[in-house]
Amino acid sequence: MTDLRKTDGAAGRESAPTPRIGRRRRLIQPGRVVLGPDLSVACEVVDVSTAGARLRVPARIALPETFPLVIAAHDLRTLTVRLRWRRGDFAGVTFEGAGFYVG
Repeated sequence: MTDLRKTDGAAGRESAPTPRIGRRRRLIQPGRVVLGPDLSVACEVVDVSTAGARLRVPARIALPETFPLVIAAHDLRTLTVRLRWRRGDFAGVTFEGAGFYVG
């Protein structure tokens, strides 16, 4: 499931969703969305692929276009992510640069 859609330029019609890169793996890991030097918000990483993740973040929390995401797995990882979609308490992100998550 993805909200990333390409338009064909004709009256803004949507074409098929962009396919996900890599297979998602179900995962429940605590995380933190870093919103500033003194502000972070708890989240839950509910699934992950090599290219991105789905997060559970309260809908009342506004997320910027890019932000650091701290994932507490076997070790503590901080990755820069880009927001791709938001639906209620869930958000889809892709990993930026060399920050690919390898579970």
